[in-house]
Amino acid sequence: MTSPTLEAEFFSDKKTAAIVGAARKMFLTKGFDAASMDEIALTASVSKRTVYNRFRSKEELFGAAIEQTCKSLVPVNMAEIDPTVPAEEFIKSLSIQFVEGLFQPDALSLRRIAAFEAERTPEIGRTYMEHGPQWMVDQCAPLLAKIAENSSLDIDDPKAALWQLGVLITEPLHTRLLMGAAPKDLPAAIAKQVDQGVRAFFKLYST
Repeated sequence: MTSPTLEAEFFSDKKTAAIVGAARKMFLTKGFDAASMDEIALTASVSKRTVYNRFRSKEELFGAAIEQTCKSLVPVNMAEIDPTVPAEEFIKSLSIQFVEGLFQPDALSLRRIAAFEAERTPEIGRTYMEHGPQWMVDQCAPLLAKIAENSSLDIDDPKAALWQLGVLITEPLHTRLLMGAAPKDLPAAIAKQVDQGVRAFFKLYST
């Protein structure tokens, strides 16, 4: 589960952090449609005007909640990471951090909410993609490109490679968790999934 201080870690403005934290709580407990801006303002201990001064719509707030979750899955000092680090060791370490966060109950619940709401409100699905998976790919692609330059990896399109890596290190385990069919030993299953996925990734892209 996300730490109560996670919002404060990623939002310098305390009121914005409180609003995003309250929205996330409402989305998780009531779903997107049932969560109201009035309740979010009340939970955040701010006025409704304060909420709208920072977020134009509930969809925008949902995007902020998704992005805040994703920010907790990648190193905060991404731009400072040495691109000459051993490629396989680093990618495996980052993959474990990502998968463990992605498989947290709250992250899975937000994914289910987005999938459920997207059929009748496609904007919710687009918001999830933009602030979730696509945001992470955009953040990690420059670093992967630099690591590839200093390793045996031959990657022409870092973003496409990251989408492939994401599938390799999460499936079919991610789908099992979304469907409520978690394995008895989840940590062991994650370790196996990531190990096999990273090895397959290097087979695809090593020269």
